[in-house]
Amino acid sequence: MKESNPKKDIQNLIVETAHSLFIERGIKDVKMDDIAAGLSISKRTIYELFNDKEQLLHEVLNFQHEKMRERGKEIIRNSSHILEIILKLFNLHFELLKKVNNKFFSELGKYPEICKEKQNKEKQNAKKFTAWMEMGRQQGLFREDADFEILTFILKRDLTTILEVKLQTGHTELSKYTLDELGRKLFLFYLRGISTPRGQQIIEDYLNRNETIIE
Repeated sequence: MKESNPKKDIQNLIVETAHSLFIERGIKDVKMDDIAAGLSISKRTIYELFNDKEQLLHEVLNFQHEKMRERGKEIIRNSSHILEIILKLFNLHFELLKKVNNKFFSELGKYPEICKEKQNKEKQNAKKFTAWMEMGRQQGLFREDADFEILTFILKRDLTTILEVKLQTGHTELSKYTLDELGRKLFLFYLRGISTPRGQQIIEDYLNRNETIIE
């Protein structure tokens, strides 16, 4: 039987509460007082467990990463082919994007060490994505002439460009679309482009059965 650890339990509650607030309101607008009030604890209790807001933010991103990793493992276990894994994982990513206040991304840039660690994790994910694509090619789902490293680089660059444009103040040509909508359309555009006829048919059949993937 797992022993109770009150200190760890309250630490986890603080991280989960901060995660919800950061996602909803951005980082700057969330004060330690807001987190304390949400848990009916003192601000001092938070500072006994976290040195400052940056350390708490670091733990929040670790919490989010672990949460996504566990969901990813579940998707892999319950999927029948590599394209289903790729589509479901990207859907998971875009579902999270729908919930995140755009201010979170712009304000995250004020924490260089956290951004550096986040970039390292993204590089690891890119390597996994490339490996899955190679597996799909071996299964006859992706074109033989597709260069997955270049594809991954271009896809990441274009998604980053979309994010930067969306974070600009004022009206732009992309204002009428959500970040989630733009990301989904771009991803499917690339995925269809590198797929064989067999792979394209599997994608369309899957999308027809799972309309939320493209909403």
